[in-house]
Amino acid sequence: MVVLDVKLNNIYGFDDFHINFTYPKKVVGSLIEDEHLDGRERFRYLKAVILMGANATGKTSFGKALLKIFEAVNETNEAYFRELVTENDNASFQVDFVNEGYTLHRITGIVDKQNVSIRYFSAEIGVSDSYEKVVTKLKERSGDLKKLKKTIGTLNYRFAYPEIESSLKLSDIKNEVLLKTLRAIIGTLDPTLTDISMAKDLKDSFIIRRRGQEIIIQEGKLLNKDILSSGTAEGIDVSVFLASMLSGNGCFYYCDEHFSYIQSDIEKRIFGLMLERLGKNDQLIFTTHNTDMLDLNLPKHTFAFLKKEIDEGEYKVSAVFASDILKRNTDSVKCALENDVFGSVPDDHLLDELEA
Repeated sequence: MVVLDVKLNNIYGFDDFHINFTYPKKVVGSLIEDEHLDGRERFRYLKAVILMGANATGKTSFGKALLKIFEAVNETNEAYFRELVTENDNASFQVDFVNEGYTLHRITGIVDKQNVSIRYFSAEIGVSDSYEKVVTKLKERSGDLKKLKKTIGTLNYRFAYPEIESSLKLSDIKNEVLLKTLRAIIGTLDPTLTDISMAKDLKDSFIIRRRGQEIIIQEGKLLNKDILSSGTAEGIDVSVFLASMLSGNGCFYYCDEHFSYIQSDIEKRIFGLMLERLGKNDQLIFTTHNTDMLDLNLPKHTFAFLKKEIDEGEYKVSAVFASDILKRNTDSVKCALENDVFGSVPDDHLLDELEA
């Protein structure tokens, strides 16, 4: 599954927000391979996006909005759409995506607390078509959710949000893959936690042993979490996420700031592993505050920044990609960020009052 274009209005603090995940020209020598729909080389999309921005710019909220839309389609339940509404005013959205096969899907919606109005458009993707060309061929079809589900098929996605799920989804992960991933990541973060095995008497459960202590992951839920450091606990979530990538195919991944307590070099290394595991028609959005990620030798269109600005007395969030501004190969994304070229550095002038 691949997300290509998103518009949000009056949803989770987004007003007239638009972000596009396609790019016009092939990048020669890119470290990210096959940034196009499999079998459609001109239908280019950003396979990996490192999404950055100050606090409260919407990195987490953007993922939550996508999750609600996807859940509504998969479960044919309009209630998820209504959860997008946080005020009495109408909210609206538009999402362009490709699921299975060669069809571009577009879902638009106008939602309030009582009513949901959904429209659906689609168009076939020809062998030589770009995203921009297919958009001109979109035609409206039925907006009934049950018919949509049959037409579009099941959406494959995984979101890493500790605050969203009380337990981690394991059904799409092979036990041996998860065990290997847990041993590698948890053992790296805490060398005292190398004894990791599957539980014999508990279904879908793993046991981490240390000096007579047992930390249990049972059916995706981490028990006795309090005896682990914050970084190690995050590492378990990261392990499940990466193991899913090793097991999946054609999936959309959203990893939201899962490395707050993990060393910068380890975050960069694990992100590199995620890139290597991205399969055909996979896509990864990876949010972070770690500016060391900007040192990675990746295409400039990989780096996106959310910024919040005042527009006619109201704060609005917008997105800018490094490739929109930096045109030369020698341009440094990190230096540009440090000089606030993208307008995404937080305004800290109020702190000046504390220096008096």
